[in-house]
Amino acid sequence: MEVTFGGFQIAVLAAFLFVALSLVAIFAVVARQARRNVEFAEVTDTGYRLRRYWFAFLCVLLGSGVVLSLFFLPYPDNAKSGATVNVSGGLFYWSMSPDTFKAGSDVTFDVTSSDVNHGLGVYDPDGVLVGSVQAMPGYQNQLDLTLDEPGTYMLACLEYCGYKHHEMMREFEVTP
Repeated sequence: MEVTFGGFQIAVLAAFLFVALSLVAIFAVVARQARRNVEFAEVTDTGYRLRRYWFAFLCVLLGSGVVLSLFFLPYPDNAKSGATVNVSGGLFYWSMSPDTFKAGSDVTFDVTSSDVNHGLGVYDPDGVLVGSVQAMPGYQNQLDLTLDEPGTYMLACLEYCGYKHHEMMREFEVTP
């Protein structure tokens, strides 16, 4: 299995390394300039003065992280339009309607259960889990996915629900 890193992971790594190396450099400079028998008042005055700059640095760093992470939130874009699929789980089956989609479709899986809790897992044609949601009796949960790759997708139960749990699978097609 090949592991690849995207541009975002590399940017996070670079930012982490920059902050870590900066802290090491600061500690090295402070340790090198440290003197013995320093007056307590001098230490507290310096500490209180540096505390404001440290606080400002942390606010900028953490605030930037929060602002940048807003672009990567997993919430669906309400402007998208696509198909809604009604999915119901039961001992030991999945029913869904419709069960064929065009590649590139934005699909909302509207999921419930008729008996006990089930975990709905959606697998792409390569067997990679692309989404999951809990199927519970009396509740409607939603899973929003974009099905880009044509092929045979699989629904499988991810929560043990009984002796035939391993047979609780269903295929659906995504056409080109």
